[in-house]
Amino acid sequence: MSKIITIHSSKGGTGKTSIAFNLACAYAISGKNVCLLDMDMRTPSSFHNLFPRPKRWFNDVLNGKCGINDIIVDATDEIGSEGKLYVGYSNPDIGAIRDISGKDRIWQARALKNLMTIRPELIRSDIDMILLDTPPGTDFISMNSIVASDYVLMVVKPGKCNLNCMKQMIDGVYSSLGKNYGVVENMYHKGQLSLCGSEVGIPSIMSIPCSCDVSVNGNCEVFTLTRTQHMFSTSIFDLMDKISDVLEIP
Repeated sequence: MSKIITIHSSKGGTGKTSIAFNLACAYAISGKNVCLLDMDMRTPSSFHNLFPRPKRWFNDVLNGKCGINDIIVDATDEIGSEGKLYVGYSNPDIGAIRDISGKDRIWQARALKNLMTIRPELIRSDIDMILLDTPPGTDFISMNSIVASDYVLMVVKPGKCNLNCMKQMIDGVYSSLGKNYGVVENMYHKGQLSLCGSEVGIPSIMSIPCSCDVSVNGNCEVFTLTRTQHMFSTSIFDLMDKISDVLEIP
């Protein structure tokens, strides 16, 4: 049975997408067949430039023009992994971004129906891990992805100002839905207030140190492929192992 992991955040700018792509590649390198979907249509990933360009987009799935298996492309040869890596993207064209921003509730209701077909379609494929990189906050896509997931990985940035947003998301969404979740603190500087400390009472997985290399190149380079010994990469592989332990993935 495929495991679904939703990578989520309460607000943008946490490095959620970089973690999602690096984590997907880490699982593929370890021998798992992985499907990664960029579902954030308002701020699409730039990683589509590194892998085969798709003919269809996630937008087309929500618009009812095709199914999820029509938009994913096989990127295994590009990364040379033992396991398969399939990727699907939201349309990065500015016209598509403007279009999605103007959709009304009627469209959202139709899109939600199309979104519900994703899990059974992918599970019928030979895929071990499904990673969903969602929009931040309480977008309807994020909420449905959280409901459908086996595990929610919340990516946060350190700092006192982010603590309230994090707690609201956990209490108001994850806990209310009874979801299994964990928090990874990204871009952590030594000496900063950690949001993952025991005094906060949050199930924390780990803190990933801030790195200038990742800050500069993180949107156009997959470190778990190109710099396997970098501290960000080793953190991601460690994160993979910890999530696998929680989900009892061999």
